[in-house]
Amino acid sequence: MKGTIKDILKISGVHGYVLARDRTMQIKLPSKHRFAGAKKQIKLLYDDLMQTPKRPGNTMEIFFDDLVLTVFTNGMTMLMVLSSTRVNLALVRMTGKLVIANLVKEKF
Repeated sequence: MKGTIKDILKISGVHGYVLARDRTMQIKLPSKHRFAGAKKQIKLLYDDLMQTPKRPGNTMEIFFDDLVLTVFTNGMTMLMVLSSTRVNLALVRMTGKLVIANLVKEKF
């Protein structure tokens, strides 16, 4: 596993992702998903998280009734993975950490 976006989308139960870096944002979600039109709210979340100078870690999980939002941050890059509650969270965490590390490495 190289740790690419395609690897994270291959995990059973993953609905999509949001990749935010500086002023750009890439959203890959099913069109019928309830977060598909939430670009403004995701941008506000990104701004709030990136202004916090001391984060306790680079991985956060937010649990909703029917899905899990896993947020990976590193520097000014943020990867959000939306998945069902039945997903293998350990695999999502491991793959997400590889993806965010590769994205930051590619930027520099």
